[in-house]
Amino acid sequence: MNKRNFTFIFSLILLNLILCVKVNTASTQEYILTNDDVDHSPKNIMVGSYFGGRSHLKPMLDVAAVLDERGHNIILITSGNYTPSSEYPTVKQVSFGPPVDIKKLKNVKNIIHKEFDFTRFTFMYDLALKTYNDTFVKYKNAAIENNVDLFLCHAMMNDACLDAAHALNKPVVGFLSYLNAIDLKTYKSDPMFRCNISLENESFLERFKCTVIQPLRMLNLVYNNSKKLNDLRNKMGVEQVFMSAMRLAKNSLVLIDSFFGFELPQTVPPNVQEIGPVLAKEYPPLTPELSDFINAHKRVLYVAFGTRFFTTTENNSKLLRSFIEAINRNMVDGVVWALSQTQKEDFNPTLTLSDGSQVQTSLILNNEHPHIHIAKFAPQFAVLNHTNTKLFFSHGGAGSTHESLFTGTPMLVLPLGGDQMGNAQKLELAGMALSANKMSLDVDDILNKIDFLLKDENVKKNSERMKFLARIGSKRKHRAADLIEYILYRNNLDKGSNKELREWIPASTRMGFIRGNNYDVYGAILGIALGLVGGILWFIIKSIRFVVKKISPPSNQKPKKE
Repeated sequence: MNKRNFTFIFSLILLNLILCVKVNTASTQEYILTNDDVDHSPKNIMVGSYFGGRSHLKPMLDVAAVLDERGHNIILITSGNYTPSSEYPTVKQVSFGPPVDIKKLKNVKNIIHKEFDFTRFTFMYDLALKTYNDTFVKYKNAAIENNVDLFLCHAMMNDACLDAAHALNKPVVGFLSYLNAIDLKTYKSDPMFRCNISLENESFLERFKCTVIQPLRMLNLVYNNSKKLNDLRNKMGVEQVFMSAMRLAKNSLVLIDSFFGFELPQTVPPNVQEIGPVLAKEYPPLTPELSDFINAHKRVLYVAFGTRFFTTTENNSKLLRSFIEAINRNMVDGVVWALSQTQKEDFNPTLTLSDGSQVQTSLILNNEHPHIHIAKFAPQFAVLNHTNTKLFFSHGGAGSTHESLFTGTPMLVLPLGGDQMGNAQKLELAGMALSANKMSLDVDDILNKIDFLLKDENVKKNSERMKFLARIGSKRKHRAADLIEYILYRNNLDKGSNKELREWIPASTRMGFIRGNNYDVYGAILGIALGLVGGILWFIIKSIRFVVKKISPPSNQKPKKE
């Protein structure tokens, strides 16, 4: 080994020793670790819903379940006894009293049996006004007795909940299942206005109707009810407001149980957060009877129209007849129908099929048909999640829609009222559903749509795409819990002063309509532009007059005689 090689090898050994010393020195240093823990000091959170059924209550309770796991105390206030111990064993419930029997409500048939629009909500406003004082007092007393730190209120027809939080100076988080109710856009509408969800391809007259005429009609309806409600607020010592949703949107966090891909794209204010679809951590399994039936049938049609909605005897009979025909034509080999509000007397006793044969309805409703299973209640998610369930025939409620999207089950939708018509249109735009009209229900139309939905390859692809998006979105209920905890933490820092959420609420809401939209600036620019144009025109006119005057002979000069 020559001297040069020896020197090179020695240098490498020395360098290695130096690096080892540095690594060992670094390993003995105490690095600062990140810690993502936040303050989970127990708080009392009230979940409140007045009109909402399971579709509205369950998503709020599923978010509340995350907060419960973090040590917070959840108090539910609603009608009836909603919380079975198997679902939410640690939730304390305060009841308004017996649940409302929707079939016994006056004028309810105007909603279910007739063409639906926003004017059909009048009877619900009336009911909310009649019970406002009692509901407000129950919310307020329950909050005081349970030392509630925050209200989580479903914002539909639930002014008493929002007002109780405001009166007690407690932070309130609003909860809704769709965006249109809180953040209207000029390129969107709603079938409740007799308009399509998207106005992108509509004519000028249709857009004028949907963005001007129908909202003004709605505003008139809301104004009349708002006056009555503010009279009640005065008696209860609550600050007046034109619409509770306006106060909510300007001062509070609003959680929307929806997600991108399902909602039409739009920008939203920072305090409005899409956190859906909210689903439970786990769902009840199939009953042994249902499991045996579905396992024995490879192409199952599942039918359910929610726990609060029903249709006419004629429509019920058409539906049942279409299911029998679908089985006879080998479109499906099994049908599971979860009847809730529908009773045996809500069907015609005899059905006449297309081949002229007759079937006794009572035999099918008593489960004597080998390929039709009738149940009062079915564990819906478990049914939809089964590989043999190929199609879901639904009313299009928020809960049913989200479960169908999550499981990637194509849908045939029969909207009966409320937000169901909008959900049906959004599902059709997503390419995984078709809808039927309750006012012109037709057996052949139902069969054609069932056949299309089961065979079309694009429907299958779109169902898988929406399934992927729904599963991504379903993780955001933990974000919803995080945001609620931030409101609690912030309120604690502010010593309960319930200050405006300036880190979320855009400045435009405090600046007013004109300043917030810079209309005064645009007006000034327009004024300057018009002034310049006017000045230029004035100068041009004056110049023309001057030139004309110079080249024209004086009007009083007489022409010379020859």
